[in-house]
Amino acid sequence: MKNNTFEAQAPVALTRFMAVNHIEEAIRGGLCLATVLREAALRPWPDESGRCYAVRTLEDWFYAYRKGGFPALQPQERSDKGTWRIIDDEFGAWLLDQVTRNPKLQVTVLYEHWKAQGIRLPSKRSVYRYLERQGLSRGAIRAGRLETGPTKAFEAGAVNELWMVDFSPGPMLRVGEKVVSTQLCVLLDDYSRLIPFSAYYSAADTASFHQAFKEAVQRRGLPRKLYTDQGGPFTNAHTRLVCANLGVRLLHAKPYHAWSKGKVERVIQTIQKGFEATLSIEGNRAEDLDELNHKLSVWIQTVYHNRVHGSTGLAPIVRYQHGIAGVRRLDEEQNLEELFYARESRKVRKDGTVRIKRVLYEVDLSLRALKIELRFDPFTMKRVEVWYQDRFVGLARQANVTLNGQNGGSRLYDKA
Repeated sequence: MKNNTFEAQAPVALTRFMAVNHIEEAIRGGLCLATVLREAALRPWPDESGRCYAVRTLEDWFYAYRKGGFPALQPQERSDKGTWRIIDDEFGAWLLDQVTRNPKLQVTVLYEHWKAQGIRLPSKRSVYRYLERQGLSRGAIRAGRLETGPTKAFEAGAVNELWMVDFSPGPMLRVGEKVVSTQLCVLLDDYSRLIPFSAYYSAADTASFHQAFKEAVQRRGLPRKLYTDQGGPFTNAHTRLVCANLGVRLLHAKPYHAWSKGKVERVIQTIQKGFEATLSIEGNRAEDLDELNHKLSVWIQTVYHNRVHGSTGLAPIVRYQHGIAGVRRLDEEQNLEELFYARESRKVRKDGTVRIKRVLYEVDLSLRALKIELRFDPFTMKRVEVWYQDRFVGLARQANVTLNGQNGGSRLYDKA
């Protein structure tokens, strides 16, 4: 059997040998190595491409041959064979997102963490090269490139003109024998630096964000704009619908521009250093999530809101009260809960049922074969409203298939 690897490498090695042989003959003729290399770099060599080679490349071949002979001219197998050689757009976006979310961690630390999670990775050197091309070299990261960014300072012109929101990992709680992680959600009024609402949740998801947003609106009125990052809880269709119902313009930071939310991130750091640090004091530990949130609320109202802010020169609560006359409030007749409902269209089946999240619901039989809209809180599913042609026509109820089977209702179901 022929050695396919050798057959593939032999023409390359022979071309390199021809170049080295030419260089050696010229040196024996009295020319210096530098002159010969410059001359050799200008002539095409008879390989498949007919291309020229750089002086440095020819020099490497020359010394490799002197050290190891003809075998040293054969192409060496890449040490990173089997790994990525090119970082595609999808992985590059993920890589930049991870690095910008963790600006204080060294890339090598992140890289080892990703490896431990079983993520398929290119070589570490490739990762560094890619980041450097994106303007995120190791030096730039150490200098705070991810934390500051080339942006101009800005400030909203009035109370509730712009709110910012973000999640951040919170303290770990020991509940019984279990250790529970928490996620801090913070909403910040850009003008006054007042916190409309903040709380810890068990997850940084849409349900947590909507609950925090709802509480903030009830306490401090409606913002005109809400500024978020590209996280899932802030960009999904349900969140867009909620903001549209409230008359709030939803804005998102550009990808990899974490520094554009610097104010809310600084408030999170203030909470971490000023509030969370006190939880380690003996006798001040929170026993559960409710107690943790109660302690946070007391700290915000008594400490943060009453402390003079370094940028505005006023305490957040004072600056907020100065502009409270212009705050937009929710109409008293409007049900806030309903404004946070999700909406889904369904065509009613012949048996008067529809499905939501794989659960069967019954509606009035007069709606059979019609397209209706269902409005509901997807996180509790306590109330499912049925709307037809923008008119409320009743509530859907979860079907009791066992009872239907006992009273003969199953004969009405479509068998197709």
